Amino acid sequence: MRTVVDCVSSFIPLLSTEYEIVLGRKNVAIKLIITFDKKDCFHLMGLQYLTDRPELRRDRGKIFDEIQKGIIKRENIESSDFYHKIQDRVHFLPLLEKMLDSNDTVFKYNKKANVYSMIEADYLMKNHMEGKNLFLFLSNARDDSYFCRSFFPEEKMDYTKNQASWTLLYKKKRNLIDGSEHVLYDRLKKDVK
Repeated sequence: MRTVVDCVSSFIPLLSTEYEIVLGRKNVAIKLIITFDKKDCFHLMGLQYLTDRPELRRDRGKIFDEIQKGIIKRENIESSDFYHKIQDRVHFLPLLEKMLDSNDTVFKYNKKANVYSMIEADYLMKNHMEGKNLFLFLSNARDDSYFCRSFFPEEKMDYTKNQASWTLLYKKKRNLIDGSEHVLYDRLKKDVK
């Protein structure tokens, strides 16, 4: 089983990464730029559900740093009475970069199609990894910029049911430190700027 330390370690390279994705449906193309922040990792791991851990009720960026430095111990987090609710998230979250690099399905997310869901998101990515369907919800930050709102493996409900599937046309991964770019998928056969 992977731990919160594995989640933080695997998230660090994403902090200097940006994904540019172009999706198409019915002659309409949209561009998503996905960026990452330390504070997002907290929610993706599901740490907000560990209400009996007072050390987690602070600045989420600092919590990320303290897990990385070993100030907040994995054992402390796992000792929560509610850890069982998030342990699958924690186990699969280190696969996030691999999930984003793959070219599986993206859906325009319509919350009304999932009446029991409280997730506010604009897009939903679904990938099958290690025998499980994984869901990643993306929300708009501003303009074409999106962030990872929520992440979890499928349990009882398939969140893609009744959602509009979009076709992946183009995907590029950019290193924000050195500016290098790697085209992961190009159905357009030309560089999209």
